[in-house]
Order: sequence, then structure tokens, then C-alpha cells
Amino acid sequence: MATMTQASRSDKIVALRNMLQARGLDVRDFEIEEDGRSGISQLLGLPGGILTVRRRSTGEIRVYASGPGSAWYASIVTDLDRGYFRAATPAKDFRRRLATAGSPLWV
Repeated sequence: MATMTQASRSDKIVALRNMLQARGLDVRDFEIEEDGRSGISQLLGLPGGILTVRRRSTGEIRVYASGPGSAWYASIVTDLDRGYFRAATPAKDFRRRLATAGSPLWV
């Protein structure tokens, strides 16, 4: 009889860090925590807990259910593809783009 083993917390964090690194992101810029005993996970009935990913440079925080049968990895990949966790636009570059873009109202 085949048995399924649940990934340990460190396995999930290692897998996530490897994926971030493969995408060219600095792993040191991310805080990754899994909390299996939080009140929120118990309130929502999430048996595996919650995985919190925070990008330090932007302050973006996303929370994922990480229990058995959850799609936490695919959800994080989707969020990265959608542009969450992207690097912040430096203020100098933003002002430069704003100054060069003429307003369509002043034609």
C-alpha cells in the first residue's frame, strides 16, 4: 500500500526559495514563514496552516493556505506571474516617466 507523506515545513520553504531563485529573484529579499497553529488557520479550518510570503523591499505580503491538498505553490507562481512581489519602481524613474509623458488633456 502506497502512503503519501506530507511535505515538512522546511521542504516547502526550500521549494519556494528554489523557485524564487530560478526566477532571478533575490531570496534574501523575501521572508517566508509557515504557521500551523495560528488562530486564523484554526478558525478557517486549515489543517496545514498558513504560509506567509513577504518581500522586504516592497512590503508586499501574501498569505496562502499550505495544508494537504492546497495549491499554495501554484498560487504563489500565479501571483508572481501576475506581477505581485515585483520590484518597486524607484521614485526617480517614476518622476522621469511622469514628466516625459504628456497629458492627453493638454493637446
